[in-house]
Amino acid sequence: MKKLTVGIMGTAKNTGKTTSTIALLNYFCDRAVSVGLTSIGFDGERLDNVTGLPKPRLFVRRNVLAATAETCLAAGSAGIRVIERLGVGTPLGEVICGRVEREGLLVLAGPNQSKYLRPVIDFLHRQGAALVMVDGALNRIVPVVETDGLILATGASYKQNIAEIARDAGHISAICNRPGQIPLPAGIAAAGRTVLWDRPGHVLADTVGSLFQAEDLRPLMNRARSAGGFFCPGVVSPGCLKEMLQMPFPRKSTFIFADPVKLIVGGDPAAAAHFITAVNGRGGTVGYLRPLPLLAVTVNPFYPRYRYETRDYQPAYVDGEELLHRVSSLVDVPVCDVVAQGGEKLSRLVEAMMQKD
Repeated sequence: MKKLTVGIMGTAKNTGKTTSTIALLNYFCDRAVSVGLTSIGFDGERLDNVTGLPKPRLFVRRNVLAATAETCLAAGSAGIRVIERLGVGTPLGEVICGRVEREGLLVLAGPNQSKYLRPVIDFLHRQGAALVMVDGALNRIVPVVETDGLILATGASYKQNIAEIARDAGHISAICNRPGQIPLPAGIAAAGRTVLWDRPGHVLADTVGSLFQAEDLRPLMNRARSAGGFFCPGVVSPGCLKEMLQMPFPRKSTFIFADPVKLIVGGDPAAAAHFITAVNGRGGTVGYLRPLPLLAVTVNPFYPRYRYETRDYQPAYVDGEELLHRVSSLVDVPVCDVVAQGGEKLSRLVEAMMQKD
């Protein structure tokens, strides 16, 4: 069984990522597979700090590995033997790696930058974790590029409109899974810059590494007609993606981005998905230096409804079956409702990935 790192990202609070994590944790602990846990945010609190409603708690069994901020140890009931201090700081203290010696509740808070998450993941694997799960959220997804794949947790807490939930999940699926991996041509050294090159592989023009405004594309405008390829190592805004579709690139041009996250964090998955579709429709290719496949989507019909008469929140739900059906129709990966269906479908998917050669 090969080692695997999975990022579990919620589109919003209360979309079910902790429930998905618990389901996976229990499945693999039942099968004596060593699991490591960390987070790129904060997870494990008893009550939602906005709504005051109870949240699922992360209950961990003996021998589970965890990398969390030191002050979080006292906030849970699990007994953890510290293995090593990892020298990674967070607002809640230094990240430590430990092993659960007394089962109980765990609060997770970990590194929120890629350069710090990578060594934490590597350390958990070196300590014997076959599966490492990284808890996070779509609004802080950048470090998740350090994982092998993404599980997206979405639902009515993100939006109450089922069609919009499904549409956005479909866009993220297209961004993550439609383009493949493409290496930079030999001789193209981007050095942190966005570059154009011609068919023989000679650099034609370059500009800044992240593209936020149309002005950032100006140095490329006059050479786009001669280009065979384009590479951007940084974030690309939706406006720049739209502008690029108006530039006179040849129809069969290749567009390479560092990873899917650089398109997602632009804040408009619809624009990024449209760019991919439009380029492919012209006979061109979109790809990534470092893919981040979407492995599965979990859906949660729950959302907190605000009651103006009492000035508090109460649990509310959209139609769970319709939510499951609509999301399934627009993504190209398995979709499950862990609460309604159980966690076995999701867990078996992850298990199958670990068993691949």
